[in-house]
Amino acid sequence: MANWYHRNPLKATSKVTFDLGLVATTVPARSICHELGALRQRLLKLLVDPALDPETIRPDLQQYLSLLMGFVTAPDNSQHTMSQLRGLILFKWTDSVQPKSTPAMMEPDAMFELCSMLFLWGLWLTKHAAKVCSKEEVKQDEAKDVHLSLRQAAGIFKLIRDKYAPNLQSQPKPDHDLHMDILETYVNQCLAEAQEVTVARAIELKHEPSLIAALAKETARAYERADLALRPCDPKLMAKWSKYMEFKQWCFETCAHIYYAEQLLKEEKVGAGLAVLTGADESYKKALEMAKLYGRSEGIGVSAKPAEHCFFRRLGTQITQTRRKLERENGLIYHQRVPGSAPAFTLKAQYGISEPMEPEFDFTPDERWKTAYGAFDLNKMPEEVIDRKVRAKHSKEKPDNEAAVEPVHEKPIFPTDKDPKNESGCVIS
Repeated sequence: MANWYHRNPLKATSKVTFDLGLVATTVPARSICHELGALRQRLLKLLVDPALDPETIRPDLQQYLSLLMGFVTAPDNSQHTMSQLRGLILFKWTDSVQPKSTPAMMEPDAMFELCSMLFLWGLWLTKHAAKVCSKEEVKQDEAKDVHLSLRQAAGIFKLIRDKYAPNLQSQPKPDHDLHMDILETYVNQCLAEAQEVTVARAIELKHEPSLIAALAKETARAYERADLALRPCDPKLMAKWSKYMEFKQWCFETCAHIYYAEQLLKEEKVGAGLAVLTGADESYKKALEMAKLYGRSEGIGVSAKPAEHCFFRRLGTQITQTRRKLERENGLIYHQRVPGSAPAFTLKAQYGISEPMEPEFDFTPDERWKTAYGAFDLNKMPEEVIDRKVRAKHSKEKPDNEAAVEPVHEKPIFPTDKDPKNESGCVIS
């Protein structure tokens, strides 16, 4: 089965040891810094593999966030609101939507690190979902994992968008990961892909065509919102990603039209149903065109092959079969005139709409910060900078602010080459 999902590359970063040397004056303070550096390295190694169970990564990420928050917000027993340590360490991160040749963003801001690490986690969840879907046969529990992972990813991107990115010291530039437009796109893409699972499930369980049509329509709208969020961005950078959204939008518009026609047949409105199928033809042609443009477009991301996917190929067959059925019924029984235009799509999904899942992480600083926070002596920072330069001359390892961005060696996702043996054509139903 052809690759169905477009995925942007993981963010890359430089090594950060959190070594503050003379500034951290006590053992507890130095212990926090050492643990942060070790946890960060471990997380970066884990997050290249989308096949891992999210629950094996979550505890390390929770611990890292709890310790990092001491650099973002002051502990409860402090007179400060924001941590006075927030700007002590320089962080470097690349962007998932920028070419590899683009220099990394550099910010001496622990909030930037918080946003970037959360973003990496959200991006990993989308890749984990794609990895699970790449199997020849996906079990029900795995389909739930896909749906859950995508909703969790949407919740992560929403949290960054609403709470943390607006409070960065340097506001994100357009066409970069932490900009509102990019975050909005990721939120809607994740929700739309989660709803794909719901649509496939409804088809497999043979729910009412009205429900399937309404869910498919909502999925198309979610992809449309994702694409609209990209419109202010550089079209050259976002062309491929944008065409993916447009393809999926017209794909699910087609699906909605087919099942809407089925519903009209149930209501004995066969003439109107045939008019709706004309709309399905138009949507299908637009989806095919978007798939071709997607293949030719420049831009970042691992390319999908959406037009070759079983779900999409079956839509073309469904249009033909549904039209034949309606024409047969109309010729034998109803004898209704086919109107020149299709009736308005009035169906609304009453349930099954995917919502972002609020992250379950605790963003309270670790308890150890209550005693360690006051042990960081900012007056020693100039002395530490001089001392670090002296040590760097006699060491092969560069200090954090000079460390190069380390390339990310993502483990690839190989889709199966077999079509699923089910009604929807989706492995995740």
